[in-house]
Amino acid sequence: MLNELNKINLNQWKENPNISVEIATIIEKASWQRSPFEPLVGRGQDRGIRTYLTKNGEPFRPRLKAALTGDGVEGNTDFEANLDNLEILSQTIYPKIVGNALKSQVKHYQSMEQIDFIKESVQSLTDWITNKRDRNFITALSNDLSNAVICDSASSFKDTTSEASVQEASKKIVKGDVCNVKALRRAIMMARSGINYQGKDAYPLKPIRSATHTLNGLNVQNYSYIILLDTYQINQLKNDPEWIAMQKVGVRGDKNNLFTGLIGLIDECPVLDMGVWTDTQVGLLNSEVSEASFRANINPANVSNITPPSDYAGTQPVSIGFLIGASALVMVGSDKVNFYIDEAQDAGRKILCGCDRLLAIAKAKFETTQGILSPYSNTDFATIGIISSKE
Repeated sequence: MLNELNKINLNQWKENPNISVEIATIIEKASWQRSPFEPLVGRGQDRGIRTYLTKNGEPFRPRLKAALTGDGVEGNTDFEANLDNLEILSQTIYPKIVGNALKSQVKHYQSMEQIDFIKESVQSLTDWITNKRDRNFITALSNDLSNAVICDSASSFKDTTSEASVQEASKKIVKGDVCNVKALRRAIMMARSGINYQGKDAYPLKPIRSATHTLNGLNVQNYSYIILLDTYQINQLKNDPEWIAMQKVGVRGDKNNLFTGLIGLIDECPVLDMGVWTDTQVGLLNSEVSEASFRANINPANVSNITPPSDYAGTQPVSIGFLIGASALVMVGSDKVNFYIDEAQDAGRKILCGCDRLLAIAKAKFETTQGILSPYSNTDFATIGIISSKE
């Protein structure tokens, strides 16, 4: 996508103000092309990351509806005899401006070194935007999990029915409690049936629309949950005999080739390798990632409780993966970046290039807004953690 910069005469940026607008459009498109989250994004309620547009930084309340739970009426009974409750459960999200900028060397040095500063800046700022946004997605998913499957070496997944929280349950992980097929199937079952880690009722997760394919001349939509694992969990899964046997037969993901990093399917749910979080690359968090790195990529205004990844570990480091459904994450803000070029730096000897956007990213959580305490209150809308030993 950044090849489109070659079609723009960057030297005319002072005479043509539309050049900055064109560059901003290129940055936006290119930043998504480089992101593994791109296939999950959309404005529909069946997307994994649901987007909402806003033009200002005022608090925003995305609407999430709970399922109707009433028994309804039968026969000649009036509707009024058994009215149901329409619960609009939501959270308040606070967008903010995020941006970054670069300042050139003295123009004479740029000429000597044959540096096209504007073009180089666009490429670097695109990478920064992609990394910043994707890290925001990951920290939001990891923070304050209300439901999870905890892997276990003996029983595939631990009995967590008596645990007070996901964090307390995951601290029971010891070496050898690695990711496995049965644990992932447990997460899928919990998502479909609406069960939490304590065995109590939870909100059933709606699947994500993942791809469209043609079958016998008809366009068919695929709907499934998406399983996101880090590289440690992926390697553990590949060593599971049940996984090895599964990959020898059946569909190997050709219906879901929209997803990058696909390593296989479990019960028609794509499994993706999301990599490992480091200072130089974006990936899923583990308990050994520093709290400072975590906090630098989460907006505390958009969460009620902050749980750094170390909060999930006891004596053994843990990896944190996820099963996500539709509307697991919400992204609020402008639909594109703004790009700026300013030559009035250091008495006109240097150029500043920068970009910013209005943005808020949060994990979708239920918050009752009508004064009725719902069983879903303060729970994740469409996220189940998959926590295993980091080894």
